[in-house]
Amino acid sequence: MSRRLAAILAADVAGYSRLMEEDEDGTLASLQALHAEVIDPTIAKHHGRIVKLMGDGLLAEFASVADALDCALDIQQGVERRGTELPADQRLRYRIGINLGDVIIREDDIYGDGVNIAARLQELAAPGAVCIAGAVFDQIRRRTGLAFDDLGEQRVKNIERPLRVYRVVLDTGATTTGTQAAPVVPFLDFPSPQRPSIAILPFKTLSTDPGQDYLSDGLRLGIQATLVQLSGLFLVNAPVMNQYRDTEVSAARAGHELKVDYVLGGAIQQAGSRMRAILELTDAAAGQIIWAKNFDRVLDDVFKLQDEITREVISSLHLELLIGEPGRVWYGKLNGPEARECFYRGLSDLYKGTKEANASARRYFEELARVQPDIVNGPSNVAVTHWLDAFFGWSDPDDSMEQATIWAKKAVTYEDNDGLGYGVLGHALLLAGRYDEAVETCRKGVEYRASCPLSHGQLAMVSIYCGDAETAVKLATEAISLERTYPPWLINVLAGAYRDAGDLAKSIPAARESVRLDPRTTDGRIILCSDYSLAGQRDEAERVAEDIVAIDPRFRLADFARTQPYKEAEVLERLVESLRKAGLPD
Repeated sequence: MSRRLAAILAADVAGYSRLMEEDEDGTLASLQALHAEVIDPTIAKHHGRIVKLMGDGLLAEFASVADALDCALDIQQGVERRGTELPADQRLRYRIGINLGDVIIREDDIYGDGVNIAARLQELAAPGAVCIAGAVFDQIRRRTGLAFDDLGEQRVKNIERPLRVYRVVLDTGATTTGTQAAPVVPFLDFPSPQRPSIAILPFKTLSTDPGQDYLSDGLRLGIQATLVQLSGLFLVNAPVMNQYRDTEVSAARAGHELKVDYVLGGAIQQAGSRMRAILELTDAAAGQIIWAKNFDRVLDDVFKLQDEITREVISSLHLELLIGEPGRVWYGKLNGPEARECFYRGLSDLYKGTKEANASARRYFEELARVQPDIVNGPSNVAVTHWLDAFFGWSDPDDSMEQATIWAKKAVTYEDNDGLGYGVLGHALLLAGRYDEAVETCRKGVEYRASCPLSHGQLAMVSIYCGDAETAVKLATEAISLERTYPPWLINVLAGAYRDAGDLAKSIPAARESVRLDPRTTDGRIILCSDYSLAGQRDEAERVAEDIVAIDPRFRLADFARTQPYKEAEVLERLVESLRKAGLPD
C-alpha cells in the first residue's frame, strides 16, 4: 500500500431510487447514455481516472484541484443541457462533492478519510450543485469567473471534526427569480424576526405515479399560503425549501441550516378516491417531534384536511390569531375536484419561478376563478402571474400590467382576502402616479401577509419611488429575512434603497452581491454604476457602464428613465446624470 495527495470527486444521481421504481429500464438506459456521452469523456478530458462505479454513483481521482473542479462544472453543465429534452421529473441530476486529501492506494482502488469526506460533501450538495471542502476552496479561491457560497462548518456522518464547506455558484440557465444561499457580504445576513419561526419541507409522494406530485406540492403550498397570513409567525418562503427536494435531510438539520424553531414535514399517498397524509412537526433545537398525526380522507375533502392540519400546527405552536385573521386564512370554501386540481397544480407551477411555469400557473388559476368565482384565490393569483410577467420582462410589460391591474382590482373586493391583490394593485397605482394610494394599498398587502417576502418587497419598491428610502431599507431587510435565501431582485431593491438613502457604503457591496448572484442581467449593474459615479469612483463607474452596454447594446438612458416612476423629478434627474457621467448613452 502507498499514499498520495489527490483531488477526489464523488458523485451520485439525486432521487435515483424513485426514478428506478418509476421506470427501471428507461432510467438505466439514460444513466448509461450519460456516462457514454457526458461523464466518461469529461473525466478523461480533464485528466481524471474513474476509480469505481457504485450503481448511480462514481468516484474519480485527479492530480489537481483545478482539473477536478473544471470536470465537475463541465459535467453539471453537460447533464443540464442533455436533460432539457426530458420532463423535469425524469431528468437525472447529479450531486457532486470534491475534496483534497491523502488517499491510500490498494491496487486500482483508493481509501481513507480523503475519500470519505468527498462522499459526505456530495451528500450535502443539492441536485445539480457542486460542494467543495475548505482545502479545495483555498486552492482555487482566486480564480476569476467563479463565485462561492460559504455554507460554514458542517458536521457529517463518521467524520469527527466539522468540515468547512463551500458551494460553487453555477450558471445553468436559471431565471432571475431563483434564489441563492447566504451571501458573501456579512451585513446582508439579517437575523430572523423575533417571533416563532417555521419551515415546511417538501412533502414526499408515496405514490409510484409521478403525476401525483402536484398533490403533495399543492397541500404543502396550501398550508404555506395559510400560515403566511399569520402575524404571529415567521415562515420561511416556499421556494427556499426546494433545495431539500429529493434529499434525505432530517428536520433537525434543516431547522439548523435555516435557523428556524420548527420544521413541518410529511408524506402523501393517494389511492383512488382516497388520500393519506402523514405529518410531523419537529422542535428543531431539541430534535424532538412535538406533534405527529396520520390523516385518512376522501380526496374531495383535501381542503378541509389542509385547514385541519394548519389548525393543529397553530395549536401546537401556541399561536393566538388576531382579530380578523381566523375568517380569512382558511380554505374550506374551496371544494370539488376541479378546484383542487386547479389550485394545487397552479401553486406547484407558480413556485417553480420560470416563464413557462408562470404561464401554466395562470391557466390553472384562471380556470379556478371560473369554476369557483366566490373565492379570492383565483383572481389574486392570476394578478400575481401577470405582475411577474411584467416585472421579469417575460412579456410586454404594458399589456401584462394592464391585465394584472384588472385582476387585482377584482381580488381586493373579496371580504375573505389573501392580500396578494393589494401588492399588485399598489404597483399599478405607482405607475399611474397615484403615489400615496400606492403606498397605502401595498401596506394593506403586508398587513394581510405578515410573512410574505413578495408583499414586503413590493412595498419597499414603492416606498423607494415615493421618496421614503429609509422605510424601504427596513422593508427590504424584512423581506430578505423572510426569504432566508437571497433572490437578486430583492437585493436590488435593498441596494437601491441604500443608494437613495445616501448610504453608498452599503449600497455598493449590496449591488456587487446582486451582480454576483445574477451576472446575466443589467439591473444590479445599473445600481452599481450609479453608486460608483455618485461616490466619485469614475474609473469603476465607467468599467461597469461598459459591462452594461456589452450585455445590452440597445441600452439608452431615455428608455431607462421611462421605467423609473419616481415621485420627485429631481431624484430621477440625479440618478440619470450619475449614469450619464459614467458614459452610458442618452
